[in-house]
Amino acid sequence: MTIASEDTLLVFARALRPGRVKTRLIGDFGETGALDIYRQLLMGTLALARTFPGQVELWLDALDPSLETLAREQGWVCCLQQGDNLGDRMTFAMARALAHAQRVLLVGSDCPVLTPAYLEQALDALQRRPVVFGASEDGGYVLLGSSQAALWNAERFAGVRWSTAQTLQDSLACFSAQHTQVLPPLWDVDTAQDVARARATGLL
Repeated sequence: MTIASEDTLLVFARALRPGRVKTRLIGDFGETGALDIYRQLLMGTLALARTFPGQVELWLDALDPSLETLAREQGWVCCLQQGDNLGDRMTFAMARALAHAQRVLLVGSDCPVLTPAYLEQALDALQRRPVVFGASEDGGYVLLGSSQAALWNAERFAGVRWSTAQTLQDSLACFSAQHTQVLPPLWDVDTAQDVARARATGLL
């Protein structure tokens, strides 16, 4: 499936502030070390985004002049996330993007094994189902996609237990089974063990 100009990739990212990113890593690496790890992961995700032939939007959780400048230099839209929790923020971004795009993918910024082929696989899945999840080995997900704006109402992810082993399961329950497809699991970097895994494979 070819990626078209009508397709949009949303990258959710955090402002580069010590103590505010990768907080689960601070105990092992300190605030500066956790920030450096996150910066490397984010830069890898943005490198992937540069290969995306469609539109790219960078969604930040707070103002960050350096990332806003980077987005502007790439010709990307830069937006601030809106909502009280991750579900609200993703719903807002998906609804806004689907107002002008045929297919939208949303990814975080801490999965070093995302590839252009995986993004294409997700877009291909959206030809058959209106919602696609890219599963994560820890029970969450590294990618969310949709091709149907009407699905993204304000309460879409009510009741989801975020950052748990039940996150994907809970999120799938927010949709009819015939609406969703789940892609094979990847892994992201949340713990010191994940950092070691990424470093051992040359991804950090």
